[in-house]
Amino acid sequence: MKELIISIKPPDKILKGAGIPNTSFIPSYIYKLNIELINNSNQSRLCSFSSTLGNGIRYLKNMEHTGPDNIVDKIKIVEPCEDVYNNNVIVFANNINLSPNSTNIITLDIGLCDKYTIDCIENTGDKISHKEKIHYYGHLICESYVDSCSAVSLACDYELIVKCDADKLQKGESTKYYIHCRTGQYDMARSVYVRCVLDNGLEFIGDSSNLQPEKVYSFNGKTIIKWNVGSLQPSEIKRIGYMVKVKEDIEQGNVLKSKLNSNCVNNSTYTQCPSSCEHLLTVE
Repeated sequence: MKELIISIKPPDKILKGAGIPNTSFIPSYIYKLNIELINNSNQSRLCSFSSTLGNGIRYLKNMEHTGPDNIVDKIKIVEPCEDVYNNNVIVFANNINLSPNSTNIITLDIGLCDKYTIDCIENTGDKISHKEKIHYYGHLICESYVDSCSAVSLACDYELIVKCDADKLQKGESTKYYIHCRTGQYDMARSVYVRCVLDNGLEFIGDSSNLQPEKVYSFNGKTIIKWNVGSLQPSEIKRIGYMVKVKEDIEQGNVLKSKLNSNCVNNSTYTQCPSSCEHLLTVE
């Protein structure tokens, strides 16, 4: 086991939006980024660290710290600056003391800009495309020892997520799923559709959806449901709710999967924006 470890934990997917405007009725798509500093040794360590955030990432304040060591006052945030040709947010601290067997976590609010954001200097290139990888890097230094890490987020123009009222059900019980179709702050999506594939042990409850499905049919024992969602304006969220039931002939302990995929056209770039997700339901 390494004695000193740094890790960066950004969101897996991040919708494009700089957190502006941050209002109660327009989604601002502010995400949390964690930087973890771990000392696994039985001795205090005097260290320095630096983390370079990805292309297009903007720091949106609200830095928080959890852990045994008083390191917050030494943490600095370097904002992008054209004068020194720096387009990345850099988080760093010098000469911080990490106590024995400790974990310190630094949490930041971030958003993802693109080249069309007003006064944007975070993005070094062109407009960030759907599913482009955003890279993060970190280094923890103690004397001659260096631990390094990296992480990746996927930038999104459009995102599909699913939530459910339950993760475990008994035979014959029903639950409700919630699909969220979301666009970023900069682009309109058109021709949005959602398709759901239910495992053989799940039964779709007819007339339970708030949006009437275009098609419901069976294929290889699975139930296929397709919705036409239409168009979404920038920062718009459309929600689909529907109910499913666990069939009586399914065995206890089975894990039933609901797989969802969606696609749409970015009305600005005329490109496809596919997205997918899934939910697992355990039969008790």
